[in-house]
This record gives sequence, structure tokens and C-alpha cells, in this order.
Amino acid sequence: MKLTLRHALFAAATLVAPMAAQAEFLSIGSCPVGCTAYTWSAGIADVINKNVEGIEVTAEETKGYVANINLLQDGEIEASMATSLSSYEAWAATGPYEGSEPGKILSWMSIAPVGMHIIALEGGPINSVEDLKGKRVGMGQPGGVSMLDANALMGMVAGEDFEAFRVRLGDMIDMLSDGNIDAALWNGSFPLPPVIKLSAQRDVKLIPISDAFYADLNAKYPPYFRLSIPGGTYEDVAGDTPTYGLANGLVISADVSEERVYEMTKAIFESLDDLAGVHPAFGRVSKDTVLNGFGAPLHPGALKYYRQIGVAGIEEFVARTSR
Repeated sequence: MKLTLRHALFAAATLVAPMAAQAEFLSIGSCPVGCTAYTWSAGIADVINKNVEGIEVTAEETKGYVANINLLQDGEIEASMATSLSSYEAWAATGPYEGSEPGKILSWMSIAPVGMHIIALEGGPINSVEDLKGKRVGMGQPGGVSMLDANALMGMVAGEDFEAFRVRLGDMIDMLSDGNIDAALWNGSFPLPPVIKLSAQRDVKLIPISDAFYADLNAKYPPYFRLSIPGGTYEDVAGDTPTYGLANGLVISADVSEERVYEMTKAIFESLDDLAGVHPAFGRVSKDTVLNGFGAPLHPGALKYYRQIGVAGIEEFVARTSR
């Protein structure tokens, strides 16, 4: 396993003070600073550190969800944000993870769906999905799952007839504001903080996905499901915006102990009101939503807690994911 700076510092600490109590270190992979997943990870890390003894959790800035799965498989982080599609494929060693070791990455906690945002400015050239053809389009950074979703969308819309800018969300929003791109694509949990910031400075619009376009997309990519970004999520967008997305949440290495995962799951669930102050998505997490979208089995520590609090459908979920 590659020795990260965090592991190196921990090893050094054990040599300097062998008699001192040693905290267990755990990293949660997220995305670049400014993205929703980083905000979530930082909030979760803070809650665990305050409520679980003997552990030190950090939110790690990464290139995104695709990179997170690779870091988990390599043992460089212990937990991460991921979509339900990528986490299932990694657990089953199928799709892009074919040939890897199966069973290493387990489900932990569904947080909120990610929704495809097609972000443009009022008065600009983008008024429909079809208008993206031939335009300058922000696609998300390499290593992030949002870029893969953008690739799928633009492949359906324009083939190769567009100019792609593969940069992080914050940079895309700056480029859109400055007129250097015509639209920014991002599949993320709403609200997106950089878009909130942009809407305070410029007149923002979200481009809707028509039923016909979604039907064609879903026929080619079945994991996507229909959803809407509610009106009022962003200051300038009063009405609901029909789009599509994926389930989104926490996954964790099978190597983390059952008791430790149980303690962390309990701490998170008992702090959802506090976490809702960090990001509104936590206000929608409940016993009824915590399994949403997952196809890989639960970590035994999470399963123990969910059984204890009586999560509806838990035994059916266990039966379905144990096959």
C-alpha cells in the first residue's frame, strides 16, 4: 500500500510517543474544495471527531468520485462519497472496475441524489440542451464522476461538435461568469454553493431536460433516474427544473472494523440536525432514505445500527444485496 503523508505522520508519532494513546486515523474522500461532497465530508468528519472517542477523521480533497473509488481500492482512504452506480460496480468488480478485487467497498449511508445541472446565463446562447452543440462547455475535472456524466450527455447532444473545458466546478463557474464558456455541466447535490454565489452576481438559468431527451438518455444509461431541481433552490430560478441524476452517498472500506463503523453511523444519525446546518441535504436524511439507491451490501457496522433503529426494509435489502 502506498504510504501517504497522513500515514507517515501517524507512523512517526508512534515512534516518538509509544506510550501515548493512539487515535485511529480515517480519511473521507470527497472532491475539490468548494464542491458539495467536500462540504458534506467536512461536516461528517467534525461530527465524528466530536462524538466518537479514539478516532481522528479528516475530509480529503480529491479529484472526485472516480478518483475516490480508486483511492479506496488502493487503501489510501477508508471512506468516500460515491454514486450508487460506481460503488456497486466497484464492489462487484464490473464495468470500469472489471479485474479488480470484488467486495472491498461496502455501502454505508445514502445522503441525497445528485442532479444534472446545465448552468447558463440569461441573455446567453444556451436555451435548450440542443443549443450546447458547437458551444464552449465546462465538463468537470478529470477523475470526477460528474465529467463522466457530462461526457454521456454531450455524446448524446453533440458527438464531438463542441469545445470541452475539463476543469473543477469553481473554475467553470468563474469562466461562465467571465464569458469564457457558454454553459457549465455538473451532476451534483443541490444547492451547489458556487452556483449560489454566481446567482448573487449574475442572472443564472438552469436548462431543463425534456421528456424525449431523457427517454433516449435513459435507454442508453439505465442507472439515471428522473428528478427535478426545485424552484427556489437558486435565487434566479423560480420554477422546478426537470433533469435527471443518480443516488449519492457514503461508502466505506470493508477493512474498517464493525464496532468503529457502528459508532460513526450512530454519531452521524444522532447529529443530523446539526449537519443540516452544514448543508440542507442532511435535513432530508432519515430512516426512510438511508438505503436509497444502493446495490452493494452494507458494512456490518452500519447494518447493526440500522437494525437497531428499525430502518424500514432492512432485511429485504440484506437479502437482495447478499445474492
